[in-house]
Amino acid sequence: MNINVSKSGDSCDITIEGVIKSVSDSQAIKDAINSCGGTTSFTIDIVNSFSITSSVIGFLLKKKQGDKVFLTIKVRDARIYELFQSLNLVEVLNVKKV
Repeated sequence: MNINVSKSGDSCDITIEGVIKSVSDSQAIKDAINSCGGTTSFTIDIVNSFSITSSVIGFLLKKKQGDKVFLTIKVRDARIYELFQSLNLVEVLNVKKV
């Protein structure tokens, strides 16, 4: 898995390439998000993963609801989009299928 972080002002773009499957992948994603500091807007582009760990989902919910950040998640694989749909998180986490 490869993560690219780009910060500009109050926004942070994070691109994740590869399958999200392990505890170390989850920690790397959390570390990438935390590296953006006091950012108020995140765009997370999940390029080719068909899965996401529950700990990442929980972390994203905490950022959105607890830290009050604006969040957009872009996904390309229908399976991960369907996962967010089945958890009723498409609107909550602003998930877009691209």
